[in-house]
Amino acid sequence: MDPRVVCASIGLLLYVLAGLLAAPLLLAARDGDVAALSGFATSAVLVAACALLLRFLGRGARRALHRKDAFGIVAFIWVFLGLFGALPFLVEGSITSFSSALFEAVSGFTTTGATVVADVDGLSRATNLWRCEMHWVGGMGIVVLFVAIFPTLGVGAKQLFWTEAPGPTREGLQPRIRTTAVTLWWIYSALTTLCGLLLWGLGLDPFDAVCHAMSALGTGGFSTRTASVGAFPSAAVQWVVALFMLIAGLNFGLYYALLHGRVREVLRNAELRFYLGVNVAVVALVALLILPRHEGVLDTLRHATFQVLAVTTTTGFMTEDFDTYPHVVRWVLLLLMFMGGCAGSTAGGIKASRILLLGKLALREVRSVVQPQAVTAVRLGRQVVPPAVLTGVLVFATTYLGLFAAATTLLMGMGLELVTASSAAVACLSSIGPGLDAVGPAQSYAFIPGPGKVLLCLCMIAGRLELFTLLAVLNPECWRR
Repeated sequence: MDPRVVCASIGLLLYVLAGLLAAPLLLAARDGDVAALSGFATSAVLVAACALLLRFLGRGARRALHRKDAFGIVAFIWVFLGLFGALPFLVEGSITSFSSALFEAVSGFTTTGATVVADVDGLSRATNLWRCEMHWVGGMGIVVLFVAIFPTLGVGAKQLFWTEAPGPTREGLQPRIRTTAVTLWWIYSALTTLCGLLLWGLGLDPFDAVCHAMSALGTGGFSTRTASVGAFPSAAVQWVVALFMLIAGLNFGLYYALLHGRVREVLRNAELRFYLGVNVAVVALVALLILPRHEGVLDTLRHATFQVLAVTTTTGFMTEDFDTYPHVVRWVLLLLMFMGGCAGSTAGGIKASRILLLGKLALREVRSVVQPQAVTAVRLGRQVVPPAVLTGVLVFATTYLGLFAAATTLLMGMGLELVTASSAAVACLSSIGPGLDAVGPAQSYAFIPGPGKVLLCLCMIAGRLELFTLLAVLNPECWRR
């Protein structure tokens, strides 16, 4: 890893971050909110100053990026995002604890949606906009945005792009990385605009419509209201948000295929069929079990659909507190937290494609017991999955479960009980946000001690970077040139 290359690239990325602070800064100025204006103005100046310093330290760096450089850039920029994203909260005074502000910022950029704020309604409009903007940028990925903006990266763009892109498969996208990044951001922006316009047309004011559109497409879950989407009693609003959560939880490569008329390719997609099938089955089960709580089948179906999609897409919005559901429903939702969304989506989790491949691997091993001489290929749709990909899936799942167990154990050592600790660990690793019990949808993470918040921040970053990018930086070999 070349430190000058890493510094120069992170400096450019921080210029992008400084630009992102402009929107809440302008809103604070328009509202005449002095505290928020001071917070965002100070943060923008400090981010720009750090960017200048890093560009100075990286002067004379080679233009070509090696793989080790890409690991360093992506891992360190997410650390910088947490630190600088926390500044507006601290300077404004909306969050006074450093560990809590760091937790809120990391949760925002990793699209986790776990919050330490008990009274969201009491935050300034500028701060709520910043929370949702972090989701929106983090959803598609600030590094993907960086690749789209700066055409001078050359072959290094490929290393950066795939270091942050989620999932074991890369189907449906263009071979040129910068073209792919630009296309993804156009699709992402268009869907966000459409969602915002629909919510506005259904009665939300423009501010709430924009914020919830950004959170829904970023699969983040931060809301401008303490009661989340449940603060809006309109059934139509909740159905629209549920629809766009589902859209964001699918592979964005499929939307590119649809734009080019490859409808059959989309309909034959094995992961899409599996993911939709799981959601339909679980919605039916949840609706059946919570039917006595609601008036009528349609009302029950709406809440069941919304809450299941909020978990499987790792968005974390709520219309009601699903932690009060029957225990079997809570258990099913906890299991769904491990799966998450599809590969190539803005959602987190192990990903539906990996779960499907793990199931196929298990079936192959069962068949091999009966027919030891048979050689059976594992297929995803019509394609044979290479052994290297299958090995990667197994290693990823094992590492994920190992980190989950370690994080749960450490949190329990800090005084959290089992259900709270385990659900907090998986909720942060999979970018869900709310968990169960003390970290349920109607609660916050404010009570967790500082070291616990830092641990969960590492879980959020590891989950967002699909584990290995962050772990690779901890390997001493990555630091050698």
